[in-house]
Amino acid sequence: MSNEVNARLKPCPTTLVKEIGRVLQKFRKKAMLSQTDIAVEIGFSKTSGFKYISWLETGRIKNPSLLTVLRYLKTCRVPWTTFFQELSAIDFKIEHENIMRKVEMPSSISQRLRKKIDRDTAKYENKIQYPKTPYQKLNWERIKVKIDKKVKVLLFNHQIDEGANKPYFAFFNELIANYDTDQASAIYEKYYKTRGLHRGAISEIKSIFYKIVRAEQKRLERQKALPSEKFRKMAGEFLKYRVKIEPIEAEVQKLLGELNAPIALNQAYKDFTRECYKALRKYYQDPALLKQKLAEIKRWWIENKLNPEVLEKVKEIVIRTYLPKK
Repeated sequence: MSNEVNARLKPCPTTLVKEIGRVLQKFRKKAMLSQTDIAVEIGFSKTSGFKYISWLETGRIKNPSLLTVLRYLKTCRVPWTTFFQELSAIDFKIEHENIMRKVEMPSSISQRLRKKIDRDTAKYENKIQYPKTPYQKLNWERIKVKIDKKVKVLLFNHQIDEGANKPYFAFFNELIANYDTDQASAIYEKYYKTRGLHRGAISEIKSIFYKIVRAEQKRLERQKALPSEKFRKMAGEFLKYRVKIEPIEAEVQKLLGELNAPIALNQAYKDFTRECYKALRKYYQDPALLKQKLAEIKRWWIENKLNPEVLEKVKEIVIRTYLPKK
């Protein structure tokens, strides 16, 4: 073991290595063992071993031997999984702090918003770094929104009056509610044979439903761990977006409070705000196309029962906040 000790006694400032040492030291103290106790148990001599353990715990050993670390943990009676879980959390924290440092926040952003941006970015990083398995439950809210948009276009193309739309929406909602049962075929037959309903529209809605569900399943199956560089780029872009959108959303939230808008609709107005912002980013250099896109977004949300006057004021906030910066 003396050769390993002599070869590795070179100071190393790496943050993660220091954190490894700090965690090991915490385990040792909890087990009420001395550095000499650890050294002797691992197989080092008392003199050189004591020095090695001391340098290991202070992060001064470059590339510490994994076998030595595992023996250290065994001596402290600490499960290896516990150590690696702690290490994973520390690595995530270091990565997150590095990403946060690369984006400068304007001085106008309050401390409260800074903390919120920090939390939101960490959640996003966790989501993309550790994707859920393909066997997770499908995101039915996401699926429902997609189907809803396509069904509205479908019914419009079939010239079905808005007042007669309810049975068609009820049909795909029943399909969603019974997707994991054996009732789907019976539900289709029931609506297909209902008098007054357009059979072609019912069949097309069924096709839309299964096509979107299959696409969502394939999307989940494609999820895999991201390469480090791509992960950092995605997290950085998300952070830049949050830095820009948070002040806008805060102003919109203030407006909604002043107008006594229903709290239940806050998320819908927030979604409208984000859609307007994204349209501005994409089309601000083409005023005519931008006007058209903003009108389309507003019209869709009016159809979903949001107040036209409030939507217009929210849109004005987004435009006023965004365009001067360009």
